[in-house]
Parts: sequence; C-alpha cells; structure tokens
Amino acid sequence: MRLFAALELPDHVVDELNQWWQSAQCFLKPSDWRPVSPHLWHLTLAFYGDVDGHDADDLAEALLQCAEKSPGMYLQSGGLGFFPRPARPRVFWAGVSEADEGKKLKRLAHCCRYAGHATVRKRTAGETAFRGHITVARSRGFPAAITPADFELIPEVSSISWCADRLSLFQSILQPDGPQYRRLETFELKGSAKGTRGLYV
Repeated sequence: MRLFAALELPDHVVDELNQWWQSAQCFLKPSDWRPVSPHLWHLTLAFYGDVDGHDADDLAEALLQCAEKSPGMYLQSGGLGFFPRPARPRVFWAGVSEADEGKKLKRLAHCCRYAGHATVRKRTAGETAFRGHITVARSRGFPAAITPADFELIPEVSSISWCADRLSLFQSILQPDGPQYRRLETFELKGSAKGTRGLYV
C-alpha cells in the first residue's frame, strides 16, 4: 500500500479555497495541468510510499504517539508556488502555515517523517525541509516554465484560518485520472504546547 500522513481540511476551508482556485486555474494551460479535485485536498506531513500490511500497523502506532504528544494548532492559508521550482514545474500548490507563526506544524511533520524512518525504514526523516502546502494541480507531461510575469497574473491565495486537531493515515490508490485517497486511521491531537520538544529529535 502507498501510504502518507496528512491533516484533512474542514469543509469550509475547501469551499473558500475553491473560490480562489476557480480564478487561479484560468492562468494555467489546461493542456499542461490536471487539477486535483477539491474533495481530495489535504496537507501532507509525510509520504511513505509502498508499505507492507504488517508494517502499516507499526507505522500507525508510531503516528498515534505523535498525535498523543502533539497539540492542536491554528493554521492559515497563504502564498503559492510550484514544485520542484517554477523553471521546471510539476506541482502547483497553495501554502499553509501556523496562524501564530509557531513551530507545532513543523514539529508534527518531523515526527511523522521520523515515524516512517523508524518503523518502515522509509527515509522520510531525511527529506527536504518541510513546507506546508495543498496540492491543487499536477502537470501533464512537461509544461513550460513559470516566469515572474506568470506569477504576477495568478491571484493571491485567500487567507483562511482553521483549527487542525486530527492526524490521519491515508492510502493513495493510483488511477489513470490521478490518485484517489482512502483514510485508514485518524488520531486526535491531544498534546499540550509544553513538553513536546523531546518527541521530535
């Protein structure tokens, strides 16, 4: 199973973000980009790739520990970009960060990455620096580079705030028209803001 850990988005966030997306997608060539359906939008914390069934149980237990020691947090949308870079775009994303500029989100992401490294031997703990984002479109083939002038045309992402209080483990099921996601388990974020640092080292 292809697995990843993520924070789901409340319905009102999806609805408001979709209003921005309806105007933003007009500046992307339909022949170059495949939109991600809004009901699939989420905030990925760690991607594990293929995981055997018995290893998935160990991974879920490790994620439960992350959730039990991680506090809920207020998040907000803002900013946009392209992965891996505008000159070679493959993913178009809307940014997400903590509303109070704290470190709880990054620490939770690091814990989820480390959980994969420790339980299923996936080196997610050593990946590139975490950047909170929601993937809203993926490239079809090799689209043209995004120039600074192109950036100027794309509307700014709406600023939307919400409380994240649950962590979920998902299965990614590859389909011809793009991946579909199945929630396997959900864990409530129960920790306090104090005493969580030791979990993320």
